[in-house]
Amino acid sequence: MNKYRPLRECISRNDKELIIYGTDNFSQFPRRDASVNSKFDRALPVACRDDLVVLRGRLDLEYLNWLHSHGLGPDYVVQYKAQSREMTLSELIVNNPEPIKKIIQKTGRKPVYVPWFSGHMETEAAEALGADLFGASESATLKYNDKASFKTICRQLGIPVVEGSLFEMCPEKSENCLEMEEVINSYLSTYKTVIIRGTLGEAGMSLYKTKGNDISILYRQIANRGEKVVIIEPFLNVVSSPTDQWVIGRDGKITPLGVRDQICERGMVHIGTIKGEKTSPDVLNYITETSMKIVNNMAEFGYRGVTGIDYIVSDDGIFPVENNARFNGSTYVSMIADNIEKLTSPIPYWKFIKIKTAPCSFLELTERIKTVLYDGNKLNSVYPFNCDALPETGNFAVILLAQNLDQIFNMEELLKEMGVKRD
Repeated sequence: MNKYRPLRECISRNDKELIIYGTDNFSQFPRRDASVNSKFDRALPVACRDDLVVLRGRLDLEYLNWLHSHGLGPDYVVQYKAQSREMTLSELIVNNPEPIKKIIQKTGRKPVYVPWFSGHMETEAAEALGADLFGASESATLKYNDKASFKTICRQLGIPVVEGSLFEMCPEKSENCLEMEEVINSYLSTYKTVIIRGTLGEAGMSLYKTKGNDISILYRQIANRGEKVVIIEPFLNVVSSPTDQWVIGRDGKITPLGVRDQICERGMVHIGTIKGEKTSPDVLNYITETSMKIVNNMAEFGYRGVTGIDYIVSDDGIFPVENNARFNGSTYVSMIADNIEKLTSPIPYWKFIKIKTAPCSFLELTERIKTVLYDGNKLNSVYPFNCDALPETGNFAVILLAQNLDQIFNMEELLKEMGVKRD
């Protein structure tokens, strides 16, 4: 089995450095409506005991105690207990860095700030803490994270991409909707379905499909979301959706983190990731070679940190479709699996899925799924994380740790019987 270098070692291998995780995703979204939830506790199961995790909300002590009982999770946690959606975690840090500075002084180690997404406030937060930033400048982040910009970069590098058009949204102009309809119909003359996607977003935000019979409704939805520019493309027949993750260290060193297969709902909305599926050598080689061109370009431009390049394998070819120039949801899953493997044994297969149950506390959840819950030892088990919304909405995520795919499917069925499943 090809074993990649753990991401934690790419962040730092220096015992004299204090890793400070800030995993709130608000910095990626200047506009935050109800569809954007703060995901701030993902670093708790990722962090080593001598790392520091910073939360924009409140710490769930039950969850931290559960992690500690299995030799996981940090000893150092700072919680800002923010109720409002107005401020990002980095803004909270800039406004009041003292709780973190006290821990930095206590440990006597050099701080390294590791955010989810690097904008200008992440740079300011690192400066406020006197820390190195494991991340990029805002200009580098946006250059590659923006879907339209990324598509242009691929063309400049000679990498084939899905054909498509950029369309500027001008809802104040009455003819703008008709202009969009013309562009869409030009693709519908050859393809059955067209996809419209915003240039910034995740997990199905600003992502629409049409066969041409609802364009005016979609136009209004897109306009109401405040999108300035969208990409209009044919919706291809997709066989698989691999994601290829890489890290560019603070020293510019490039390290592959591995290819995983994404699970997409309705053929486009990412709901999970699976590790262990065997990608064909031809596909794997093409993706690796293509990603290397892209990541080399990023490193030369000055990008630092994690990036995840999403591909589609279709009847028409293999194409990169977006570059998540930030930590990815499955980045944390890989890091959690690395931590577990250090304590126990290799995990041949894992599956990460976003999931839901009736709202409850973390302790109530552990009782609900007791028979399949990870116990620090058994392999075929369910590892819960991303649990900050569990008491209010019942939404959380799980990693199914397994020796084979059959065990993964069995655990999914068992979870359904326990009232834990996809909507």
